[in-house]
Amino acid sequence: MATVMVVDDVAANRDIVRILLGFRGHDVIEAHDGADALRLAHTHHPDVVVSDVLMPGIDGLELVHRLRADPDREAAQAPVIFYTANYLEPETRPIAEACGVSQVVLRSQDPDALLDAIDVALASGPVNVDLTPAEDFAQAHLQAVNAKLIEKVRALHDTERRFEAMAVASPVGIGIIDRHGNAEYVNERLAEILQMPMDHIVGRGWLSCLDEPARDTALALLHGAGDDTEMRFTHRLTRPDGSPRSLRIHVRQTHDEDDGLTGGVLMVDDVTDLVLAEERLREETERRQDEARHRDAERLDSLRRMAGGTAHDFNNILGAILGYTNLAIETINDGRADGTLPEETVEALLGDLAQVIKGGERAKTLTQHMLAFGRREVNQPAAVDLNNLLSECAEALGASAGTGCRLELDLHPGLPEVKADPVQLDRALHNLVRNSGEAMPDGGVVTITTSMTSDGVAIEVRDTGTGMPPDVLDRACEPFFSTKSTTGTVGLGLSTVHGIVSQAGGRLTLDSEPGHGAAVTITLPPVAGTVPPPPPPPPPQEAAADERGGGETVLLVDDEDAVLQVTARMLSGAGYRVLTAPDAAEALRLLERHGGEIAALVTDVVMPGMDGRQLARIAAGRRPDLCIVFVSGFAESLFDEHGNNLEPGSTILPKPFDRDRLVSTVRTALLATQRR
Repeated sequence: MATVMVVDDVAANRDIVRILLGFRGHDVIEAHDGADALRLAHTHHPDVVVSDVLMPGIDGLELVHRLRADPDREAAQAPVIFYTANYLEPETRPIAEACGVSQVVLRSQDPDALLDAIDVALASGPVNVDLTPAEDFAQAHLQAVNAKLIEKVRALHDTERRFEAMAVASPVGIGIIDRHGNAEYVNERLAEILQMPMDHIVGRGWLSCLDEPARDTALALLHGAGDDTEMRFTHRLTRPDGSPRSLRIHVRQTHDEDDGLTGGVLMVDDVTDLVLAEERLREETERRQDEARHRDAERLDSLRRMAGGTAHDFNNILGAILGYTNLAIETINDGRADGTLPEETVEALLGDLAQVIKGGERAKTLTQHMLAFGRREVNQPAAVDLNNLLSECAEALGASAGTGCRLELDLHPGLPEVKADPVQLDRALHNLVRNSGEAMPDGGVVTITTSMTSDGVAIEVRDTGTGMPPDVLDRACEPFFSTKSTTGTVGLGLSTVHGIVSQAGGRLTLDSEPGHGAAVTITLPPVAGTVPPPPPPPPPQEAAADERGGGETVLLVDDEDAVLQVTARMLSGAGYRVLTAPDAAEALRLLERHGGEIAALVTDVVMPGMDGRQLARIAAGRRPDLCIVFVSGFAESLFDEHGNNLEPGSTILPKPFDRDRLVSTVRTALLATQRR
């Protein structure tokens, strides 16, 4: 183990050599310049000196010359190794040999070269050199230093020319800033970007490209405050000609060889064209998305019209089928009662007709789903307190979720009422909760949350199920689209909910990712103005009263002959006198002819020519005390654009209906009219 003195004015260079020699077990003494090295050599008598050549003050060459002339023989005879990046070995050999320098090692060589040189110097022992006369040394020293100085000046000039060429050609504005925040150099591109003369930008003028907070941050960075070494800003600047520009600004610290902060570099890029292109791209993307949403809305609207029209026509057919089937059942039961039909025949016929009724009820459910999707289902809008509705049906909703699933309610207090049909809204919620339960085959939690948003009152149904991929999410509200393999009315769940919400003037949104569950949000507008409360149930005595007619005359109007005839037979069988008309014109003639005999007008709504609503208005004008019952397969013509019933106090009977529903509705309407 030896004592090695390392002489270098750059601390980082000394650290590298110290670490390298430490692996060999040498003791290292560090000197930051030649004068410091001479002092330490007298004190520690190093076994080897490793010195840089180019240093301020006393350089490596003069250090060796003075060391050899030192009267302290131990210091004077220490082997010296030049470890340099500036001088090549041929450049220093003449003067190095004259001063007794053992070896010259370049920093670009492998580190082992320095270790090997130290081993050789230690093995060779002290150096005995005849000192070169001072005059000869001074001349050789001056020649060596001048040659290197000229070389460095030329290299510096080359570097400056390259930097100038780069700065002039740069598409980015560049500034060199000192640690006090003053620009010492700016290129022409920066003046062009800022539209300012270059002499206005140097000094503190460059700060005009930053807003006030960014200026403080940039100056703090240049002063060395904080741990950041670089910062990036974006700034929108209005130039003197009034044109707005978008700038991307980068400020980065610069350091000297000893890692001391010297200031920073400013880079300013005018990205206005890029920002405008991004804005145009964003606008184009939004436009295409709007067009796609518009096409989807048009497609759904076409599907709704088709579904609503199909359901309306099918309701007329279904009404006739169910009506005549019920009449056939009554006839068979009459035959059983009077003994004209054998019991075996009665049982067989009733069993067959029961299957017809069962199929008809399933078809009736399907038409209700289609009407709901088509936003044409007959409804009764009312002021609804969502929190009360959810609290009352919580148990039933929990059952809809299925076994292993838990329902949780998170109800925001103080919500305003919304206008909707409570029966339809309850059906929509059951559909959503049932879907959530099916998405959690291993169990989970369904959370229903109510809240007030800027768009209205929101109900969110969220589950912890399997979620939906984007392609399924995009088509989730389409009718008969489903990922389930079962049959029945599969694929109408969300489409039905969408129709119910849309008919109530609300909005349905879906959010889901595979593996992260799904959330369906219903947003309904709060009540505006006066909305009638839900119709109360009939009083007990009226509910129990005989629903058979008392011989009242009923004017029945329907353009479908099969529906007209079967409905007439149902009412006649219930004790009413029935007059039938296939259209509104014939109905008005009958009304004129029979005058005050007619107690009730039961009319279909959608008919060619004059529709049922127009007929009812004329009839009510002639007979203000006339009881009016609307029969409709869909509600589009019964309500205005706000969902309000155009005939206040009127009774609506949805198609298809059975005998009991028909007779009960007519009887209730007549009783209500008699009380007025």
